[in-house]
This record gives sequence, C-alpha cells and structure tokens, in this order.
Amino acid sequence: MKHVLLIGVGPLPFYESDHLYGFGIRAWQFALPLLRAGNRITLITCEFGVTRESSVQIRYQTYPSVFGPLEHIPLPEPNARNMNVLLTRIEEIIRTHNPDVIVTAGSSISSNLAALLDTDLPIWMDMFGDLFAEVQAKSPFSRNDEEIDFFHRNLARVLLRGDRFSVVSEMQRGAAIGQLGLMGRLNRYTLGEEMVWTIPCAMNGAISPVKRRSILRGDKVGSSDFLLLCSGGFNTWADVDTLFSGIEGAMEKSNRVHCIVTGGQIKGHHEDGFNRFRTLIEKSPYERRFHLLGWVSNQDVTQITLECNLGLNIDLPIYESVLGSRNRMLYWMQCGLPILTTVTTEISRILEAHHLALCAPPGNAKIITSHILDALAHPHAMKKMALDAKRFAYYNLTFEETSQPLVRWVKNPVKASDNGERLIRNGQLFNQTDSFWHAWAFPESETIIDPTIPRPPKTLIRTRPQGKSWWRRLWGL
Repeated sequence: MKHVLLIGVGPLPFYESDHLYGFGIRAWQFALPLLRAGNRITLITCEFGVTRESSVQIRYQTYPSVFGPLEHIPLPEPNARNMNVLLTRIEEIIRTHNPDVIVTAGSSISSNLAALLDTDLPIWMDMFGDLFAEVQAKSPFSRNDEEIDFFHRNLARVLLRGDRFSVVSEMQRGAAIGQLGLMGRLNRYTLGEEMVWTIPCAMNGAISPVKRRSILRGDKVGSSDFLLLCSGGFNTWADVDTLFSGIEGAMEKSNRVHCIVTGGQIKGHHEDGFNRFRTLIEKSPYERRFHLLGWVSNQDVTQITLECNLGLNIDLPIYESVLGSRNRMLYWMQCGLPILTTVTTEISRILEAHHLALCAPPGNAKIITSHILDALAHPHAMKKMALDAKRFAYYNLTFEETSQPLVRWVKNPVKASDNGERLIRNGQLFNQTDSFWHAWAFPESETIIDPTIPRPPKTLIRTRPQGKSWWRRLWGL
C-alpha cells in the first residue's frame, strides 16, 4: 500500500453542489481506483473560482472517509496573492503526511502547483487535454497574446518536472511525446521508458443512475414531447451556431421537439459561448421550447438526463477537439441516453466506428436536424443504440478499467530516469536545450542548482489580484 498525495481541482462529485466540471470528475476517476487498490490518499483540491481560504466551504453529499482511507484538504484556487502560501501549505502537508508519491489530476492548475513544489517525490502529471490547443480555442474570445506566454511556461514546468504523464486520447499522447521531445526529455536516459499513458475520460462503473420523481415531464414539457439535452459548460470548443441551427431546424419540422439546457457559462473561464446561445434563442420564434435550467444539483442532472431523449454534443473542427475528449458523453452513455455528436474527438470516432451514436460532420446543421428527426421517428432503434453504448461504456470506459496504468505505477513509483540522473548530479543541467527550457520555465531562479525548483522568492503581484479569468488571477494581471 502506498500513500498518495493527489492534487486536483474541485468541486468533486461527492459534494453537495450545483456545479461539476470535467476536472472534478477526473480527480475522482483517479482517486477511486487507487483507493480500491488498497492505497491511502491525501486529496488536496484547489476549489475553482474560490480565491480566499476563508471562502472555502464544502458541503459533502457523502463524507470522504466513506470511500476508504481518504483525507480531503480543500484549498482556494491559486492566484497572485496566495501562490506562495499554498505552496508552503502543501509542502508542510508533505512533511507531516509523508506521502510516497504525488499525482495530479484534471487541470493545469494542479499540475503547475506540483511543478513548483520543493520535493524529490516522483510525480505523475495528468495532462487533461492539450493545453496549447485549449489556449488556441480560447484565443478568439480573450484576444490576449499574453495567454500563450503564461500557458507555455506553465506547461514547460509540468513537462520538465513530471516523471510520468497521462493524457485523454491516443492523439494527445502523440502530441505529448512530441512536447517532451521539444523539452529535451527524449534523451539517452529515458530511451525505452514509457513516460506517457492514455487514460481516457470515464465513468464510475460502481453506480447505475436510477429514475426518481419527474422534474420535466408534466411540468415544463408534455409526456410525449421529444427532449434534446445540452448539458454542462458551453466551452470554447462548442459550435454554438451549428448547435442552435440544427435544433431550430428540427423545431420547425416538429412541435414535439424541445431543448433542455443544464449548465451554461463557465464563470472565470469562458462565458461568451453560452451568452451567444442565449442571444440566438431570444431571437427564435421557438424560444418557448428552449428550457434553460442553469446549473442544477448532481441529483437533478441525473434525473433530467434520464428523462431526455437525445443528448447533443456539437464541436468545432479545431485541434482541441482532435486531441481532447468529452466527459458529458460518458455520462450520457451511463444513463442510457442516445447521443448525437459531431465526429471530431477520439471518443466520437469510437462511437461512430461501433455504431453507438448518431454522427455528423462538423459544421453541418442540416444533417444534425435530419438526425434529430430520425431519432424522433425511430424511438426503439434509439433505445437499442443507447443500450449498446451503455454496455460498451460499462465494459471499456469505467474508472477502474481506464486508470490501470496509474494504479500499476503507484505500486512502484519511480522518477523518470533523466530526473533521477539529475538528482545524482545534484541538479547539473545536461545541455544547452536543458538550460534554455529551465530558464524559460523557472525564470525566478537565477541559477538552476537542482531539479526541484522552489517557489518564486518574491510576490507575483503585478496589478489586479482578482482578474476575470483564473489564469489572470494566478498571474496577477
């Protein structure tokens, strides 16, 4: 049994909360299999959007200790004011709790924290989506070139400090290996060493959603209405215009078609997508058949999903989609909800190959409309397709099945061979490439004397400590 320090980002699935993001599910995807394998976990979460420790207030739906030897320590999200304090706090936890290994999950927020810790422990870095592609997806909305500098330095730290890495798709695995090569990590010490593992988005196979009291039927919609579901955050990769046009086209053909929307804006990250969707709805003659429920509790999300007829996932044809994944589709599969998706992500290509979803090319609203109407006309075929998808997910895409590379590594966690060599050399850099990237990733240190670069020696505050976006809060812009 090993003692794992798991660093993630909240909220988590066992909170009493009306918000749940992919990064919280990812932390839980790692925690449960590690616990079931007999490990002890100290789980630190940076609570998304919470900037002061006095504001961290967690209400548990289920207490952490119920799941096993799990201690939960919630902390605020890193920002310019509290970064040094958080690093000191986590290093004190390392000294008092004496973990064997550090694992990050779900966000560059947690991975960047781990990269700045003063520790020699082996570190598993989770690269939950390609950071460069995500920054590119956001660039039309932020229009701020400083983001590229910030996130490039962030990822450089992670790539230099990590001993093993996880990604969400085979496509991202190729990208991550290339990024490691650029950083000089594909060297004579790591030759033949498997550093990057694919751990796709998954679902908790230990539970099965059950229908309870109706939330929608007989209240907001009729018993025979056909309910389309759009759930979760409207992120930068959502093709809002195509989504809306496809839905409106189906509403024009059938008055049974309604659209249920849970989630919406991702405050502190991306709000423009949902605002655009809402504006389009307000101009539509079918506005009354769009039901914007906002962020609702996890229990209500389950019930709403079980009451709907078809889940819609419509992505832009961008690199984030090619390299990334979609948690919401895993949950729809678990609930037995038929899926209509654009074919962009790896999970969408898997569903298409196994005939487990209705699939459309990106940007084609007419095909989306046609698929919606076909689903409306063939309910039995849709139920069969959804049941097949559910079986596929419970067999292949559970937390337990997908997280085996991490579970195996934690049994005998070791540093990457080049990082181990660096310790032997007392931090001596290997070559000019190594020196260049360390100077870029850790500019606060004038000379690199070891691979465990401590926090910056002075405050990072530059201007406003509470910017709109989390990365601005962290950078002090």
